[in-house]
Amino acid sequence: MGWIKLKEIGMKESHIRKLMKLYKNYEDLYNNENFKLFNDDLKFKLEKANKINLSNILEKYEKNEIRIINANGREYPKILKEVVDYPLFLYVKGKKIYKKANFNNENQKLRKNIAVVGTRKMTKFGKSACEKIVKELLDYDITLISGLAEGIDTAALTMSVEKSENTIAVVGTGLDIVYPYENKYLLEKIYDTGTVISEYPLGTQPSKWTFPRRNRIIAGLADGILIGESFKSGGSLITAELGFSMNKEIFAIPGFINYPSFEGCNNLIKENKAKLVTCAEDIAKEFLWDINIEKTKVKKLNENEKIIFNIMTEEISIEELFEKSNESISKFSLNEILSILMSLKIKGLIIETGTAKYMRII
Repeated sequence: MGWIKLKEIGMKESHIRKLMKLYKNYEDLYNNENFKLFNDDLKFKLEKANKINLSNILEKYEKNEIRIINANGREYPKILKEVVDYPLFLYVKGKKIYKKANFNNENQKLRKNIAVVGTRKMTKFGKSACEKIVKELLDYDITLISGLAEGIDTAALTMSVEKSENTIAVVGTGLDIVYPYENKYLLEKIYDTGTVISEYPLGTQPSKWTFPRRNRIIAGLADGILIGESFKSGGSLITAELGFSMNKEIFAIPGFINYPSFEGCNNLIKENKAKLVTCAEDIAKEFLWDINIEKTKVKKLNENEKIIFNIMTEEISIEELFEKSNESISKFSLNEILSILMSLKIKGLIIETGTAKYMRII
């Protein structure tokens, strides 16, 4: 944790980066054998840094339940170090980020981290298409990463946080600043169930510089990047280009050719920089995910839904279902069965084959 002292005294980030690459632990800097190798200017700065009371720095972060992770720390995502100018410090609030997302696992098949980004000025079509694909992706038990901006980012994060705890928002401000303010409630929900990350200390206000910088973290953490809707230039295309340069999988939702807000997506597809996607399965196939999505859907059913679903081994009428369900330990009323059937139908597990008859489709 001592590395943050160097930031506090205003040492250049490039100098801190060099020291962190040479020495794993901050305390190693003050080892006699190491310290005597430094020039007088660096010795002076290190002596100044060592006088800083670390508890005073950490107190305000602990009060806000914010963890500071340095690039040499255990929780720091290894995958992020593939970014040339990866952030030296991450300010994190929420769940530990390395557990579910598997950022430190070198086996990409065990990582399912998908970034979803796009324009702030989304159309109704863009919002609908993005929500459709995100909803489907969540059935693959992905970790969704986005930037909390208005528009596509907000649509993706809202869908994710409602259906999953594997949600990461990367912001371009200090974690005590809500921007845009309209996302205050969404941000609080992500704090409760997901993770919020920033590379900026408390008090950092939004600026035209902080958001483009934030995009490299989104690209770095993701295994794949989905562009939901984008003009021919903007932050989402910066993220796509960064991802492309890091050999990430880039995906784009196609749009109407006379919609300027889809020009960026259409160009990425046309230039073979992004794969055209119309459903989550298109993305799953690229990663060769061997997860059985149908089994995942069934696993997420509540106990009553599982009982009814397991009874439906063949086409069955409501009356037959009512009789068979009441042979089990659990007893269901007709209204309860109708309600469960509606839920199973919405989840894409059954279809109605005729008048009051239903059948499993998986």
